[in-house]
Amino acid sequence: MNMRQFALILFFFTCFPLLQKLRAQEICASQTEQILPLLTQSLNNNEFTKIDPLLNTLQASCGITEFTERLRILLLIIEKKNSAVEIRRYLDNQFDKNLVQRLDAADRDDFANQYEQNKAKYNFYPLRHALDNLVKIRAKALLISDSYTLNDEEQDILHLFSDTENTRSISGVQVEEQQEAQEYTKPIVYKNRHKAKLGYVPSIGVMGPLSGTNKIFGPNLTLGFMFMSSLEKKFIFEGGIKVRINSNDRNFDYRYEGTSVSINSPATIFMGGAVGYKIYDNDKFILIPKGIIGIDITDTGITENVYSSGFYDEYGYYYDGGYTDRMVTINNVHLGLGLSSLFQMKNKKYIGFELGYHYAPYDSGSKVLTPIQANYGSVELFIRF
Repeated sequence: MNMRQFALILFFFTCFPLLQKLRAQEICASQTEQILPLLTQSLNNNEFTKIDPLLNTLQASCGITEFTERLRILLLIIEKKNSAVEIRRYLDNQFDKNLVQRLDAADRDDFANQYEQNKAKYNFYPLRHALDNLVKIRAKALLISDSYTLNDEEQDILHLFSDTENTRSISGVQVEEQQEAQEYTKPIVYKNRHKAKLGYVPSIGVMGPLSGTNKIFGPNLTLGFMFMSSLEKKFIFEGGIKVRINSNDRNFDYRYEGTSVSINSPATIFMGGAVGYKIYDNDKFILIPKGIIGIDITDTGITENVYSSGFYDEYGYYYDGGYTDRMVTINNVHLGLGLSSLFQMKNKKYIGFELGYHYAPYDSGSKVLTPIQANYGSVELFIRF
């Protein structure tokens, strides 16, 4: 086999699957563009018998997708047929997560650009499409209808599909906000997708010593950014970083290279997280006690010049050594307890306050020569996006 033949075979096996995939996406995009208006018209006119053949045609070109399964489930519930198999397929394919991501993307101001850059990700189904709104309205109508007896799975899935809060007109019947906010005796997993998704939590606060002795670090400003797990679960997990600006502190003695040096720390970084347990939740107000664990990295203000020798990497390349600057830090465990109160805002996001107790033994290492207070209290204001 000569090099030309080898190159042709290599091209075939590497490029042909890619060309097949691109062709399949092209067919799917074309079919979706043609069928979406027909699906929208059929659902809007309650012509339910026309929907299933259209979904079958679309599925033949695109495979099983989130919005085709969403319509199948809605149609089965409307027609009072068994929806258990389709709901299980929807969840097994994690289409619930796909829908939450779709709704989040549709909420963004640049939703049109989001779609244009990720058409395949959204199955060539434009964000904020009229069909999405029709599904929301039909799902909400089913939830408040006296003509339907819904099981638990159907209620859960319809709450996911009906991501609506404003007053709607459903089949000529005006649905008031009071009805839309109606309480259900069973917990609903996807009642508020802002609550269900991963939260981004910036914070600002103050941390200071609790007793009157060894106050090396006084009350100081703290800034943080944490990730918070879904608020729908009982156990809440957090992780991230917080920085304490040590502007209100005193010098302390530190052993460096065998001598005592008086230093003043500019900042302390906390890296770690918390585990909380939700003891109260009525959507509008949530109360979470938590345990805190992590490490504190306190900058001593000392920078040392460290020499590293050259080395070969695993591929045989040689890297020159040399001198590099390295900060000298005090590292210690950070334990604590906290109590977070979260209040829901109009946009369904949460603003919160946290009171905390912290145990941080900065002088636990032999190099810290000055006794430093280990017990601290904190108060923080945060927003959960």
